[in-house]
Amino acid sequence: MTMDNGKISVRYARALLNLARQEHCEEEVYEGLMRLTQNYDLAMAQFNEILTNPIIAMEDKVNLVKSAVGEPLHPCLAHFIEFLADQKRESSIYRIALKYQEMYRESKDILLTHVTTAADLPDETLRKLKGFVEQNFDCHAEMHISVDPSLIGGFILDIENDRMDASVAGQLEALKKKLK
Repeated sequence: MTMDNGKISVRYARALLNLARQEHCEEEVYEGLMRLTQNYDLAMAQFNEILTNPIIAMEDKVNLVKSAVGEPLHPCLAHFIEFLADQKRESSIYRIALKYQEMYRESKDILLTHVTTAADLPDETLRKLKGFVEQNFDCHAEMHISVDPSLIGGFILDIENDRMDASVAGQLEALKKKLK
């Protein structure tokens, strides 16, 4: 009987989080896994093809995952990647990385936020937005920022599953719906 991918991800992510706590490297592992998932997102099809291909040597798969983490690669994370390969679970690394990030943020009371702006915002404005989130949600905010000129002006703030649309494009769309 095989274990479902969700259970695998949770178990391995929890094991890695516990190990990282013992080794006092939770944050370094978190940052490495953030880089891994960002790079994985850029080339998901190619990663999946390589990691699930039985012809490709395990050492090559391990080296691919380590290079996707980038530098610095904490020894704790490097050993975990090798351990996953030994357990024939290398193809689960992406889901495990996402689950680890989720567990880490929950344990540190970090709220994942995404700000999309029409243009680059000054650092002071970003600090104020972060302060707004931290004060109103009583947490630490991890902000990811992207620019989308189609917003015309303003910003969109995504906080977990909620959205605050303060963009000109969003206001125009709301007005258009009202007029219909």
